[in-house]
Amino acid sequence: MFVTLATVLALAQLPDGGVEASDGGVTEPVDAGVATVADAGAPRAPVTLTAKWGEGVVVKAGDFSLQVRGRVQARAEAIVPTEGSTVNRLNQLLIRRARLSLIAKYTDAWTMTVQLAFATLDMEPDAPNVLRDANLTWSGLRDLNVRVGQMKVPFGRQRVISSGNQQMVDRSIIIGELSLDRDVGILLRSDDLFGLGGRLSYALGVMGGDGRNRLGTNVGLLYVARAQVNPFGKFDDLVAGDLERLEHPRLSIGLAAARNVATVRQRSTIGTTFRNGALTYDHLAADLLFKWRGFSLEAEALLRFAERPNLIGSSTTEWARAGWGYYAQAGYSPVQAFEVSARWSQLRPFVGTDPSFRHQRELGVGVGWYPKKHDLKLQGDFFWLPVGERFDVGSFQVRAQLQLAF
Repeated sequence: MFVTLATVLALAQLPDGGVEASDGGVTEPVDAGVATVADAGAPRAPVTLTAKWGEGVVVKAGDFSLQVRGRVQARAEAIVPTEGSTVNRLNQLLIRRARLSLIAKYTDAWTMTVQLAFATLDMEPDAPNVLRDANLTWSGLRDLNVRVGQMKVPFGRQRVISSGNQQMVDRSIIIGELSLDRDVGILLRSDDLFGLGGRLSYALGVMGGDGRNRLGTNVGLLYVARAQVNPFGKFDDLVAGDLERLEHPRLSIGLAAARNVATVRQRSTIGTTFRNGALTYDHLAADLLFKWRGFSLEAEALLRFAERPNLIGSSTTEWARAGWGYYAQAGYSPVQAFEVSARWSQLRPFVGTDPSFRHQRELGVGVGWYPKKHDLKLQGDFFWLPVGERFDVGSFQVRAQLQLAF
């Protein structure tokens, strides 16, 4: 892949010198190639090479384009438990995420997306693999797009919003437990159903059910449906916070449901792999996002039900994890490139589920500096994480993160 990219960029720079683009990027106009006798009379499409902050490197030739983007998140984190807490103290510096994405388009109908991730925490311990996204989308109809491959499951909002576009350093504690992560399958969708200016969208999918980079070991599948209403029309609902500080209000409300039949993963599409069989989970989600004049409100509730509490083997018992949770997150951008935020989350297990699944909460504040919006930002947050039912015993979490995306 890297050799191919380097070859394309090298060929694009052969004929003429670069011409500075009006948007601050660099565009390279080049010849499409040497004409043969057969095509001597045919017009040749020009090839352009554009580099722009936040959009990466884009090579275009006629109806085809290839976009290359990358981002890195460098993080410092500390966890300080209070007296009586069972949480271990932590101090660490790490690369939380290191991603490279390629998006190839042919006309307006075909898009291929590949995203690779190289950080340790971006890989599952029992099946490390750099591939996060690999899918092909056909957008030939406004009301019916088809996507096939490995992708995010269209379920809860904060999981669907990119980790690079989050308002705080990372997502809520309920997301890692109750959301549906990437999977392989087919998705029918539309971002502008009936041509209402983006006021109505939907997604219907059938997935493998065992998560990303997995070979099917059972007969079950994951069925998911999501509907979203934007009463005031389409807006940047896949970006947390309101750095745009627009004068008109923007609102998005989403509902989703999923049934994962006979999954072998303890948390539906992620987590420990069962050895004693498989079980079925039912999922529900409701969320909203509101933005107006720098103020933002984001909220989400997730539920996961298990058909039975455990899987009993000859020598071990494996537990399902069923529960519910919610978060509410608000932010305000008083001036350009600066934002403050706060979040409250609560995660509760259902009675009879995995004994290690405990009641969790988080209460915290965050601050962010965005000289290039989410493409270059420095964020920090401070959280209180209570343990169990007591609110006065727990740990303090402090995080700082720098992100650069080209």
